[in-house]
Amino acid sequence: MNTAGGTPYFFVDNLLKKWTMQLVRVSFSLEKGEALVLLGRSGIGKSTVLRMIAGLEKPDGGRIHLDNVDITDLPPGKRRVGMVFQDAALFPHLTVEDNIAYGLVSGGMSRKESRTMADEWLRRFSLEGFARRRPETLSGGEKQRVALARTLVVDPALVLFDEPLSALDAGLRDRLRRELRSRQQEQGYTAVYVTHDAADAEILGDRILELA
Repeated sequence: MNTAGGTPYFFVDNLLKKWTMQLVRVSFSLEKGEALVLLGRSGIGKSTVLRMIAGLEKPDGGRIHLDNVDITDLPPGKRRVGMVFQDAALFPHLTVEDNIAYGLVSGGMSRKESRTMADEWLRRFSLEGFARRRPETLSGGEKQRVALARTLVVDPALVLFDEPLSALDAGLRDRLRRELRSRQQEQGYTAVYVTHDAADAEILGDRILELA
């Protein structure tokens, strides 16, 4: 469904990053609840595209629009964009529950209320009983589920995934790619994935944009 006036829910227009011997330039759009995969070999600039969208790297040109707002020059915390990293990037000194609640507490929610919400997301991701566990006790798949719950609990308008499966063995990778796709469809969040694996791309995305 298009937003008002036929404008896509999310789009980047000629987003550009230049290096001495290379450049990446992309344009694409997504409707709300749609998933796009950026596919390409390592070093082609896929992760840089995500970092520009998230506000972690400044583009050399182009614009980024999300939910009728130009977010190109907004700081990361104002963009309503969540990011799930390859290694899950959980805080090792925090419990699973506190990892999930971290963004809520940082945003001003009381610790009691944030833990109640974290417990709800633990149930949604079939992680009941994991609240007091530390990240080092989790499997690769469990860490990714906690990372996704931590991202989604703050209700981002867009979720970015930077090679979320590349560190996993083949069996777990196949199972988790299907789980990620199922979660995205069930919960209806808009997503952009980065991968160099064509099998990941086929399952995770509604559409694939190959970077070359």
